[in-house]
Amino acid sequence: MTSSIKAPTLEEFRARAALTGLTLTEEDIGHLHKGYVGLLGLMERIPQRWSWAAEPPQVFRADE
Repeated sequence: MTSSIKAPTLEEFRARAALTGLTLTEEDIGHLHKGYVGLLGLMERIPQRWSWAAEPPQVFRADE
């Protein structure tokens, strides 16, 4: 999957965070930025087309 979303820099993320009105420390902003960039990285690994027949569905029953 090609990335159409460019990860924001820390400065861009800091500017966006300031617009939220939340009282965030620099440490908070750093953690949130790191998590957001990590989430974008994980999203890139999700395939666009799934091979649904590759694995049978998992069914969990309460009575077993």
